[in-house]
Amino acid sequence: DFAHTRYLMLWGVAEDHDSNPLKLGLGQLKARGAKVVAINPVRTGYAAIADEWIAIRPGTDGLLAGALIRDVLRCDRIDLEFLVRYTNAHWLVLDAPGGATDGLVARDADGHPLCATRDGGIARADAVGISPRVVGEVTLVDGQRAVPAFERLAARYLAPDYAPHTVADRCGVDAETIRRLAR
Repeated sequence: DFAHTRYLMLWGVAEDHDSNPLKLGLGQLKARGAKVVAINPVRTGYAAIADEWIAIRPGTDGLLAGALIRDVLRCDRIDLEFLVRYTNAHWLVLDAPGGATDGLVARDADGHPLCATRDGGIARADAVGISPRVVGEVTLVDGQRAVPAFERLAARYLAPDYAPHTVADRCGVDAETIRRLAR
């Protein structure tokens, strides 16, 4: 959404893929004063026009992304309403460590995904007029435990493995830069 973006991170962009539309969009962003950050081991053409180039170590993009997610979560800079409206963050995921169903989406008898509601109920995840929760364990009618997908994601990325000071050396990006990018 080049008309509304205020901060764009380009991750490992190859100039020969989707070149012309991206060039036009970047021109719009730069004309409006939006900030562009390029995360790429090589200072390519797009990185050269970026406001900032982050020279990441090849193959560590996912690790840096995890550290950014961790800091965004820790700073509580999450638009939960957006996540509920446009993602499956509120969908219940079965919590059965080591079991065959662990990580599967909890569904009703008709196959519709389920969510936990703020009033303590369980509803279809696509139901209208409900207030879904994105955290908190529930016990389903069949006795299985489940948590919202967002809670499972948050637990994974809040682990010490993704702390900026932990990933900095492996990514080649210092911890303060990681924290600043997350802000």
